[in-house]
Amino acid sequence: MSSTVFRQTLRQVRRTLGVLVLGVGAFFYLVLLASSSFTKEAPNLPFFQSPPKAITAFLGGSADFFHADGWLSAGMTHPVILSLLTSSALLVAAGSVATEVERGTIDLVLARPVGRVPFLLAKALASIIAVTAAELGGLAGVLIARQTIDGVRELSIGSVLRAFTGSWLLFVGVAMVGMLVSARSSLRGQSIGITVGIVVAWFFMNFIALLIDGISGLRFASPFHYFRPIDLLAGNAPAGDLLVLAAVPAVALLLAAAEFTRRDLTR
Repeated sequence: MSSTVFRQTLRQVRRTLGVLVLGVGAFFYLVLLASSSFTKEAPNLPFFQSPPKAITAFLGGSADFFHADGWLSAGMTHPVILSLLTSSALLVAAGSVATEVERGTIDLVLARPVGRVPFLLAKALASIIAVTAAELGGLAGVLIARQTIDGVRELSIGSVLRAFTGSWLLFVGVAMVGMLVSARSSLRGQSIGITVGIVVAWFFMNFIALLIDGISGLRFASPFHYFRPIDLLAGNAPAGDLLVLAAVPAVALLLAAAEFTRRDLTR
């Protein structure tokens, strides 16, 4: 791995990453702040006692509006959080190779000398650091809410850490898929677009499979199926789910390295 590439990459994205970290932390805090007042009134609202199937499918298969862990689970599958964490995952990964090819500077970068694999590993580590920073921002927001908001203190630190570990694995997977797409692309915009399309397809497959019983088997093709925050918070998530989430980035990074090492960079 090239430490020079790694440091330079993080230096280039530090401001944007800082904004994402604050945004993730603030959103989780606001979700849990809302839960403190909502749980006192929700029992009288039938809609929230038995949410429609579309709502539970949209929230990953479960919807509990009467407990803090249910709100945290909903927050972890909320489109705003998914967008922020996807942005952190692709901040470095999607442009890791494609940006340099688009600028016409890839040959100059690799002539420093920096080998292709060390270059890619440095970008991969920077991407993982970006995801980790965003997840830590969210974790900080939850821990601050736990100390300052009534009703949220029931959340155990261990369960929160399990849930954020699952989220971290999911979005490291998104980052490494972005790395794979970038290793095959010559335009940063194209790389980002394809990767975002893949993430949306994963989410849609899980949603539609939970909504329609006839195609429920489709959910196994989506990494989102293996990330169920409510089960992680309760300690009921199968170990196999985390193994699948861990396998996605490992396989994607290996494929990205194989693709980049044999790629003709003139195209």
